[in-house]
Amino acid sequence: MLTVWLIPLLCVLGVVGVEWKWRHPETHIADFFQADPFTRGLAGLCLVIILVPLGWWIALPAGAIGMGIRAIASEDSRNLWPIRWQARTALVVAVAAGVILGGFGGVSKPVGAADWGTPLLTENPDAPGWPASEQHIWVDGATVMVVNHVRLPGTLSAIGSGSMVLWHLESSGTDDARLKQAIENLPGIGLQADWFTLETTAYGQSNDYDGGTLPYTLKNVNINGNKFAEMVTVAQGTWGGEVRLLTIIKLSVPTDSFSPFYNDPYAAQQVEPWLAANEG
Repeated sequence: MLTVWLIPLLCVLGVVGVEWKWRHPETHIADFFQADPFTRGLAGLCLVIILVPLGWWIALPAGAIGMGIRAIASEDSRNLWPIRWQARTALVVAVAAGVILGGFGGVSKPVGAADWGTPLLTENPDAPGWPASEQHIWVDGATVMVVNHVRLPGTLSAIGSGSMVLWHLESSGTDDARLKQAIENLPGIGLQADWFTLETTAYGQSNDYDGGTLPYTLKNVNINGNKFAEMVTVAQGTWGGEVRLLTIIKLSVPTDSFSPFYNDPYAAQQVEPWLAANEG
């Protein structure tokens, strides 16, 4: 967490130091740093970014709007932009580079509920190197539990990060890849990735799990238009930029007219013990 937090700040200070040495080495570095309020503000934002919901995803657009308003209201600010636009652009690029580099930061090892036993699979060879992630898979009869720990680049606050990751999974197709990788590797199933598709039935909602509210998605797993299984995915954001995902997949029984989650529509039976195992 400390490394991911400091990388954008170090990138910003690096750009400041290079510009100082290149253009004004005769000026004390502290005076050079204080001369531009944009530089001071961006460095200060790097220090408090952990308190900003969704981190740089919110801070950069909000900062751009704020600077635009200030430029309209202040003649001094307007006069400074033509002189400093190149240096200020370099500082924003430095923050973006720091955010990208922070996405390579490691994540913690996925933890399952105590009664799940030993995970069936602990490696995901298909996982991309960026952002960093780890995936473990447990199987209990006809129920599959997939736990992913993934880093959300640019974010250190726990507020909103879970919903952000679920939105990314929904809009990018990553959820399909995660599910297919999980089911293909299960012994005795014999399914191939191109045989089935996902159908979202609930998205953008949240549920109370033992006193904690988490966002979730509900999906059907279809094969040739027929429902093969249902899945619930919940996301828990943590301070430091890591998001923990739990996906519960329950196979449908062809002779059963009820949903696999009929008696437990939000998979609390698996989610709450998982949350308890991840406390602290």
